[in-house]
Amino acid sequence: MNSDHLRALAAAVDHGTFDAAADTLQISGSAFSQRIKALERQVGQVLLSRTVPVRPTAAGERMLRLARQTLALEDEALSAFGRGAGGRMSLAVAVNADSLETWWTPVLREAATWDDVVLHLQVEDQRHTADLVRCGAVAAAVTEDPTPVTGCTVQPLGTMRYHAVATRFLLDTYRDGQGRLRLGSLPVVDYGMRDGLQHQVLARASRGQDAVPSPPHHHVPSVGAYATAVRCGLGWGMLPTAQVPARVLEGTHPDLALVPELGSAEVPLHWLRWTAGPAALDRLTRLVQRRAPAD
Repeated sequence: MNSDHLRALAAAVDHGTFDAAADTLQISGSAFSQRIKALERQVGQVLLSRTVPVRPTAAGERMLRLARQTLALEDEALSAFGRGAGGRMSLAVAVNADSLETWWTPVLREAATWDDVVLHLQVEDQRHTADLVRCGAVAAAVTEDPTPVTGCTVQPLGTMRYHAVATRFLLDTYRDGQGRLRLGSLPVVDYGMRDGLQHQVLARASRGQDAVPSPPHHHVPSVGAYATAVRCGLGWGMLPTAQVPARVLEGTHPDLALVPELGSAEVPLHWLRWTAGPAALDRLTRLVQRRAPAD
């Protein structure tokens, strides 16, 4: 397949419109449209919906994965000859925020020594990172989903353990006269609208009851600020072990406490990546496997 046509497909999805993609490739809008049409004629299917933003069809998603893999290998070959973006190739990866803030720190530290790669990290909930691989947006992802994807391999990484944590004052405020925690009223802190971990824990804690409690939910879309919000008493939240002070786990912290009624949760993580990819992806895979969480 013509790599210019594949590059046009990727650019259309990345930039949202044909005009923006054409400007990026420094060609006319007419020439850009011809490249997309030529690729669609070759495969015999419509690959892009002409919406704003442009979106790949189901066939387009499959072709987009192929396009990105092909272009990555081409860029790797060009970088070996000192061509391309400063002699470096781009590697797009999806990572959940908690992993990025904890066990990915040594991954980034080692990647900082590489002189042939630029990383483009996309942050998404671990339940949804696999979607970015399926649609061709990234070459690899840390994901909770072990489901295989065509043209990819999936390998277990390890498990992240989360603990329900809240301030002692908050817990005391929401206990009834018998000392029982009123989960239907106790505020919750969520990372974002797609963060379902707290809801899963609530559902587990209320098993056997008529309905899952519906307490007020705060949204704090920053890992650091999320932990701060829990420490400030905004609500209870699920914190990874790496972010829980040792004295909280020991039960001796003066302000924070585990919430035994909610307990802990384990999230198994997997590494989903292209089966065929550049050597840089193989190198990153080995690094991620070495640094994966042991919890």
